[in-house]
Amino acid sequence: MKAKQRVEEAARWRLAIGEPILAGGFTWIAFPRPQISLLFLMRRAHLVALTDRRIMIWARPHEVRPADDTDLILDAPLGEIVLEGMSTAIPMLQLRIRTASGRRLVLEFRPRERRLGHRIAKELRRDEPAAPAAEVPATSGG
Repeated sequence: MKAKQRVEEAARWRLAIGEPILAGGFTWIAFPRPQISLLFLMRRAHLVALTDRRIMIWARPHEVRPADDTDLILDAPLGEIVLEGMSTAIPMLQLRIRTASGRRLVLEFRPRERRLGHRIAKELRRDEPAAPAAEVPATSGG
């Protein structure tokens, strides 16, 4: 079964009426810890779904059963997630996010899933508060 189908099956019971899945697939996730380099942290594959309202992440279940609510590790509105950083180094696209509760996650996307990572980053940036416009000093015309 393809990743997008697995995501749709997992999200089916969690979606509100009229809430579409914008993108979905696999991501590798590491949970950063103080004083330990990301290089040494274990990563695990997870299913991720992006809707117009939120992001959902499930621990990747075995092939024999679909993901369900017991596998859900994150279900948060987009406004409660902060994109702390993004690295587009090849081969993996890396997003560093923080939830409203302060939990940090590093999502890494394989080359064939980079579009999903870019889409998530775009949606998270859309919900960021707008930066104040810099004032340009008026020049006096002579």
